Amino acid sequence: MADPSTDTSPLPPPPQLFNLEPIDVPEPWQQELVDNFHALRALLANRSGSEVHDTLQQKASESMQSHCNLVNGLVYGILTEPSEGSTYFRNLSIVSRDGFVHAVSRLQHVVTYLRFRLVRGDVLKQLFWFLSELIKTNTSGIDQILIFLTRQIRSGDVTPGNIKLCRNTLHLIESNMDWVMRSPVLIATIVYAFGRLILDHSRVPDLCARECDLVVRLIRDKFTECSMIGRDLVRVLQDVAKHDKFKALWHDFLQRPQQISPHFTGIEQLLRVPTPRVFLANRLTYDMEAKLLFMLEKLPSNTFFRNMTWFSQRFLATPESESLYCDLIRYICGVFHPSNALLASNILPRYVLLGAILRLIRSQVVAANAKLALFYDWLFYDPQVDSIMNIEPGVLIMARSLDRYTHLTVTFIEFLGFTADAYCPTLAPAIRRSISLTMQDAVEKGVIPSLLPIYEHPKVDEATRKQMQVLFPS
Repeated sequence: MADPSTDTSPLPPPPQLFNLEPIDVPEPWQQELVDNFHALRALLANRSGSEVHDTLQQKASESMQSHCNLVNGLVYGILTEPSEGSTYFRNLSIVSRDGFVHAVSRLQHVVTYLRFRLVRGDVLKQLFWFLSELIKTNTSGIDQILIFLTRQIRSGDVTPGNIKLCRNTLHLIESNMDWVMRSPVLIATIVYAFGRLILDHSRVPDLCARECDLVVRLIRDKFTECSMIGRDLVRVLQDVAKHDKFKALWHDFLQRPQQISPHFTGIEQLLRVPTPRVFLANRLTYDMEAKLLFMLEKLPSNTFFRNMTWFSQRFLATPESESLYCDLIRYICGVFHPSNALLASNILPRYVLLGAILRLIRSQVVAANAKLALFYDWLFYDPQVDSIMNIEPGVLIMARSLDRYTHLTVTFIEFLGFTADAYCPTLAPAIRRSISLTMQDAVEKGVIPSLLPIYEHPKVDEATRKQMQVLFPS
C-alpha cells in the first residue's frame, strides 16, 4: 500500500470518528485507520471499477499486513463517508480473507472507546448500518459488538445523544430478532441492560414501551437463556414489577413459575445463583469503569476525595442518575475484587468508596435500594458457590464505620433485620440462615476477627445489640 507520507495527490483529510478537541491526541488505532484510509484513497484514485477490483485483490494477496491495512481503510471509509458506504462495504467483501475477523476487531476498538460519547452523529448512523450488513452475512462476533454497545448506553442519562444511542441499539435488536435469538449471552445481556434502562425512560414513553415489550418477550420466550443472569434478574424485575407491561410476568414469577418455563420452580431457584460479573459490569460505561478502577487501584485512601467529587459531579449530578447508585454498588461488590497486594496496601478499600457513595444519596427510596444492592448477596449466600469477596465490603463498612459513622452501622443492621423477613416472606427462614452464614463465613475467613467490637461498642444501642443476636447467633 502506498506510503501516506509520500502521497502528493490533492486529497482532503479524512473526517474523524469522534468530536475530539484539537489538543486531543488520537489513540494509536484511530491514527492507524486514518493513515490506512489515506493510503487506500491514493491507491484507488482515478481507477475504473474493474481496475479497483483487481488492485484490491492484488494488494490483499501480498501479505497479511497489506490485507489488514486495506481492511482498516475500508472500515474507516464505511464509518465516515455515508455516500460511499455501500461501495466500501462491497470492496471489503471482496478483499476480506478472514470472514471479517479483522474488521470486527476494528469495530471493537470503536465501540469500547472510553470517549465513545463523543462519536459523531453520522458515524454512529453508519456504525449501525454496518452492523446490520454484517448481521445479514452472519458474521461471527457481531453479537459481542452489540453487547459492548449496550454498555455505552449510559444509565441515569436522558440527554438526546444517549437516548439516540438507546433507540438505535433497540432498533438493531428489533430488526434482527431471529439472529438475536441464536445468542444466549446476548439475550441475557439485553434483558439485564434494558431491564435496568427502563427505570430511566419513564418520560420517554414510546421508548420505554418498546424496551418493556422486548424484555418481557425475551424472558417468556428464552427463559433458560435469561436465567444465567441469576439473582440480579429478580432484583431487576422487582424494580419494574409495577409497570403495567410487567404485572402479568411478575405474577407468574411469584405464583405460576411453570407458566414462565416448565423447568422453573420459583424465584428461589434464581436467587440461589450468583450473578456473573459480565452482567453486573454492563451498566457501567467503559469510561465510568476506568474512573472507578483508577480510584480503587491507584489512589490512597486519604487522597481520593477530589476524584470522588469529580466522579459524582460527572455521573451522579442529575435526578435521573439516582438509578446508577445501585449499579455502582453492585459493580464494586461483585465485579472488582482486589488482589492480596492491593488489600495489604494503603490504596482505597472498596468499603471506603462505598461509604462515600452511600453518603451522597438523599432519597429514602434510593437509599433503601442501595442498601439492598450492598447486601443482596447476603440474602442467599452459599460458601460453595458465592465469593467471600462479594460480601467483604458490606462486612467491613459495617465494622469500620462505628467510630465516625455509627448511624451507618446501626442502619445496616436494622435493614438486614427488616429485609430478612420482608424481602420474600415465604423464604424468610432461608434468608435468615443465609445472613447468619454470611457473617460466620466472614469471621472464619478473616474478613473481621470477631463481631464483639461491634456488639460491645459504646455507641451501639441495646435494640441494635438484640437485633445482632437474632441475625448472627453465636
